[in-house]
Amino acid sequence: MTSNDLTTRLAPQNWRSVNRRPASVQTALISLALLAFVSAGADAAPNGLQNHVDPFSLPGSDGTAVSLSTDPTVSLHVLCFLGTECPLARIYGPRLDALANQYAERGVQFIGINSNIQDSMDELRRYVKDHRLTFPVAKDYDRQVAIQSGATRTPEVFVIDRSGTVRYSGRIDDQYEPGIARKQATQHDLQDAIDALLANKPGPNPKTTAMGCLIALPRKTSSDSESKITYCDQVSRVLQNHCVECHRADEIGPFSLEEYDDVIGWADMSLEVIGQHRMPPWHADPKHGSFANSRHMPEQDKQILIDWVDAGMPYGDARKLPPDREYVAGWQLSEPPHQIVTMNDTPYHVPATGTVEYQYFVVDPGFTEDKWIRAAEVVPGNRSVVHHSIAFVRPPDGANFRDIGFLSAYVPGQRPSELPTGYAQRVRAGSKLVFQMHYTPTGKAAEDVTRIGLLFADPNEVTHEVFVLGGVEQEFEIPPGAANHAVDGDIGGFPKNGTLLSITPHMHLRGKAFRFVAQTKSGEQTLLDVPNYDFNWQHNYVLSEPLPLGNVNQLSFTAVFDNSADNPTNPDPSEFVTWGDQTWQEMAVTFVAVAKPLEPQANRRETTDDAAKQKRLDEQQKKSEQEATQFAASYIKRFDSDDDGVLTKHELPDSVRMFSFGSFDHDGDGQISHEEIRVESLSRLRRAR
Repeated sequence: MTSNDLTTRLAPQNWRSVNRRPASVQTALISLALLAFVSAGADAAPNGLQNHVDPFSLPGSDGTAVSLSTDPTVSLHVLCFLGTECPLARIYGPRLDALANQYAERGVQFIGINSNIQDSMDELRRYVKDHRLTFPVAKDYDRQVAIQSGATRTPEVFVIDRSGTVRYSGRIDDQYEPGIARKQATQHDLQDAIDALLANKPGPNPKTTAMGCLIALPRKTSSDSESKITYCDQVSRVLQNHCVECHRADEIGPFSLEEYDDVIGWADMSLEVIGQHRMPPWHADPKHGSFANSRHMPEQDKQILIDWVDAGMPYGDARKLPPDREYVAGWQLSEPPHQIVTMNDTPYHVPATGTVEYQYFVVDPGFTEDKWIRAAEVVPGNRSVVHHSIAFVRPPDGANFRDIGFLSAYVPGQRPSELPTGYAQRVRAGSKLVFQMHYTPTGKAAEDVTRIGLLFADPNEVTHEVFVLGGVEQEFEIPPGAANHAVDGDIGGFPKNGTLLSITPHMHLRGKAFRFVAQTKSGEQTLLDVPNYDFNWQHNYVLSEPLPLGNVNQLSFTAVFDNSADNPTNPDPSEFVTWGDQTWQEMAVTFVAVAKPLEPQANRRETTDDAAKQKRLDEQQKKSEQEATQFAASYIKRFDSDDDGVLTKHELPDSVRMFSFGSFDHDGDGQISHEEIRVESLSRLRRAR
């Protein structure tokens, strides 16, 4: 098999954009396990279901034997296939237990089955205890119950009648789909099937698609019994280079890939997500740009994994195992943080289920003088519930708008990067830090206290000031059903004597693609192309070689959105979508890090013709005034929900309330007028130009 066969072999039919991952189900670790569509198992009946499940007897987590009940009052069994490390199985465990208790007196017996070869009985007992499951849960060591029923994923359920005939199979409900975590389920497939069958009626939909982690079922292997590719030799090294950094004990991956026994249990799942370009997490098209933090997996490494699995996953010679790689525990900075800032004095409580809206925490770090920051790292207190965290700088009211900036972020799988020697970001005295927290429940209530660690630079040694510019386009409306809605924006006011260091695109669930270009005298240069944008991985693309901006006339971006029903991450394709903080709304934003010499050379492009210079300044002033007036009018119209001509905090998005309300509210009366918006916008345009 060639590497080109991988996606064809593993990608499900009718899967439109396989490079998308869930945005709100759990941390980005769920991306490895959740986004898979499956088809019916082999030897399916005409209606898509397996015909029959024979009686079985399996060892239970409580030490008893688990089998189908012979009690005549039990009319239905629900077989629930579960995995101890699968994020969705963790979420749905308590939900299944609630259903089991609800239907127990109506003759429905729930049975949990674990067919994962990588899950030990001790791990299964811990899973049952952690999620307080009261229905019997058994270990399917030989995977025969999974094979017979046609189960392929966890969680996946099968409803069988007293004769053993499968009457329903698939998902539990639709609350969690690829890229979607609804506040509550809109379709209760399992419950509807049980209710219909208890009423002696056919179920409304006898088969649905289960989503979650693949069960490692027995597979045919190649005839090459003496495979040259073994775990000890090649495969362990591929995993060390691309996977183990996150998939190891006490790290963000939902399971470990450090040991052979774990690897063989997750091999099929690994091949699927690699073939669908979901792992390792990297989304830049290699045809455009070169990036210092690239996570691209070479095709030859993918082929090693394919050939190894096809050969039966041989272990090989233990003497060829590579030495264990050492990883830095705790802070990943080059030295201990000079200052640690905590988001809050008390932990934030994350509920077991539901959707948690973005949380904002404003912290005063106590800067009585300007600070120069050469590195920063955000570290979650509880990685299992932190989808991502972004730390911003909020300068004192009235400060330069450019001082509002991105400082650092936590995104699963993305390591912090330190600035080159002499480069640092200035944070003004009196500034506050704002933590934007995106939490996702995991089936168990949890608490979190996220922190940021800062490394300061000696002001006397700083040669280049690094600041983050934002390209924001808020004036858009994505029509219902639009599959390719493009929104254009640009980065204003970048310094001609500076260099571009990195690019960070940001959209939400309908984000489809992103392109960032530089317009120069010689033409257009694509610096970054993301053909399959993924909200779950907020990459900061660090250029291998900083781009001088002296010959750049414009930096612009195009964000493409898919609001169609074919987008599996779309919360609601019938909605008109506008700007908003929450994931069911949208953003078209680009952050770029730019470095500027502290003592810039004279701008050689300046003309000595005073008349021409004055004319150009007058034209810019007129244009700025027009733009500021238009912006003020459109902003009032957009957010003035009570039509009183002014904006109060409750009418504005969280991001505006948190970062810039005080800059616009010049008279401090708690509301923003058209004139205040116009004056502030004009001031910012002047500074940018």
